[in-house]
Amino acid sequence: MKKNCKILSVVLVFLVAVSIAIILLILLLYKNNDIVVRTTSAGKVIGKTVTLNDGNTKIHEFHNIRYAEPPTGESRFRPPVRHMISDPGQEVKAKDDIAITCIQADSGEGTEDCLVLTVRSSDVTESKPVLVWIHGGGLMSGYGEAVGYSFDSEITHKVDAVTVNINYRLGFLGFSSVEELWDEEAGVYANNGIRDMIAALDWIQDNIAAFGGDPGSVTLIGESGGATAVLALVSSPLANNKFHAAIAQSPAPEMRFTHEQGNDFQRELLDRAGCTQEDLAGRKQCLLDIPANKFSGKGGVNMTSGGAYFEFPMSGGERGEYVGLIMVDPTVVTVSPRDLKEADFTPTSPISIIVSNTAAETYNVWLWPFVPPFNTEDQLKAKLEPLIEEISNVENVMDTVIALYPDQDPTMIWTHMTTDMRATCPSNDVAEGMSAATNRDIYRLYVSHSPSFALAPFHAYDSYAFFGYESDGIEPPTITNMDIKFQSHYIEMVKRFSRDKKFDDKWTTYPGATMMYENSDTISNAGAAKPQEAVCEKLAELDLVKYGSQNK
Repeated sequence: MKKNCKILSVVLVFLVAVSIAIILLILLLYKNNDIVVRTTSAGKVIGKTVTLNDGNTKIHEFHNIRYAEPPTGESRFRPPVRHMISDPGQEVKAKDDIAITCIQADSGEGTEDCLVLTVRSSDVTESKPVLVWIHGGGLMSGYGEAVGYSFDSEITHKVDAVTVNINYRLGFLGFSSVEELWDEEAGVYANNGIRDMIAALDWIQDNIAAFGGDPGSVTLIGESGGATAVLALVSSPLANNKFHAAIAQSPAPEMRFTHEQGNDFQRELLDRAGCTQEDLAGRKQCLLDIPANKFSGKGGVNMTSGGAYFEFPMSGGERGEYVGLIMVDPTVVTVSPRDLKEADFTPTSPISIIVSNTAAETYNVWLWPFVPPFNTEDQLKAKLEPLIEEISNVENVMDTVIALYPDQDPTMIWTHMTTDMRATCPSNDVAEGMSAATNRDIYRLYVSHSPSFALAPFHAYDSYAFFGYESDGIEPPTITNMDIKFQSHYIEMVKRFSRDKKFDDKWTTYPGATMMYENSDTISNAGAAKPQEAVCEKLAELDLVKYGSQNK
C-alpha cells in the first residue's frame, strides 16, 4: 500500500511539473508574441505580432489606442481633448482587435467612447512613411477597422509603410452646426468630426516614430466621405503641416455651405429630438442630455446625407441638394477646396494631393445589371425629360446631353451622365482651383478601368480593389488576372506616392496632365486632356455642371 502511494505521489508530482511547464511555455509564447513600444505621450504600448499568410512575414499590430478623451457629457459637442499619458512607464494594452465604432447615424449602434486608432508596422526600429486611412460612409457610418475596408496587416506589408486607421465622430454628433452649440470664444461652430481627425494627426506627430513611422512623411488616404474629409483637412489651418501628401478617392468636390446655412438646414433635428425649449440654453442642455443613439435614423433624430450624390441634380429639390455635414466655418474649415488659393495659411513645404473619381460613381453594382433601371432609351427619356427641364431652359437639351454618350445602353448613359455632372466635371474644376494655391501640388486621377464582375467602375471600386476585393459584408466576387493586375498597380501607386509624392514622370501636376486608369495592358496612361474634357465643356455650355456633389 505504501509503495502504491509513493508511486502515486511521484506521478502526481510529475503531472504537476508537466502542467507548470506547459503553462510557462504558453506564457512564454504569449509573451514572445507581445511587442512593446515606449511613446512620447501614449505610454508604454503593448501590441501583438502576427504572421502573414506566407508563413514568414511578421507585422506588429497595436489596436484601439485612445487618442482623445471620450466626448461624453458636457464634452459631447466640444472639440476633442487629447488623451495624454505623462508617465512613460504606464502600460497601455493594445492587443485586442475588437471592433469599436462611433455612433452610427443609421442604426444608432456604437459608442461615444470611440476616439481610437490602430497602428500596424513591420519594424518599430525603422522610419517608414505613414499612411493614415480615413474611412468613408458619408460621414454618417463606418469605422476605422472595418474588415476589408481599412488597412490590415497584409496590405500594410504590401505598401511597406506604417499604417494607421482612425475613428471619428459621425452624423450630428460629429458634424452639428446648430447655433445652440456654437461657442465663439472656443471657436466652435461646426466640423468636430474633422477636429477628431486633426487630434489623431497630432497623436501621430507625437508618437508614430516609436512605431517605426516617419512623422515627416504622413500621407492621408480617404474614400467617399473620408475623401471629402481629406479635402477638408487640406482646407483647414488647424491641420496645416500635420501631413505631407493626400489621396482623395471619390470625394464630394464641393463645400458650398457655411455654418450659418448648416444651422438653417439642421433646425428640424431639434424638433425631432424634442429639444424645443424656449431658451437657447435649455435646448442646448436637452441635446446634451438625450441618449447618444437617439442621433440616428433608428432613434428618430437622423440627418440627411448622401442621396443626391447618386441622383440626377435637383431630383430631390433644394433640400435634396443639401447632403452636407462639413461646413465652411471661421475655425476648422475656413475655405472651400475650390477657393484654396484664398486661404490665409500655407504649408511650410509643398504637399502633393491626388483628386480622383471613377467613371461611373452612380453605378449600383450590387443591383445592376440584374435590375437595370432602363431597358430602353424611351424609358430613359421619360425619366430624364422632366428632371432636365427643371434645371435647363436650353431647347432640345435632353437630346443634346444623350448624344454626348454614343453607343451606350440607357443605363450607362444615365450612369455616366450623372457621374459627370456630379463628380467628374466639378472635380476637374475644383482640382484646377486647388492647383492655384501656394505649396499644393495637385494630381488628377480618373478610373475608367472596369472590373470583370461589373459593367463599370462603381463608387468605391478603387478602394475595394486596393484592400483586396473582400469588403466587410460583401461577398468577394470571382476576380480575373486583369482585376489582380489593377489591384497591384493601384497598391504600387499608393506605395510610391507615399514615398516620392508622385508616381510617374508623365503624371505631372494638374491641369497639365491627368492619369487615366484604363482597361489596357499598362493600366495607366497619362495625358494632357482633362477627364471627360469635351463632355464637360458641353455640359458647362448647357449650365449643367454647377451641381457638384456636396459633402458625400
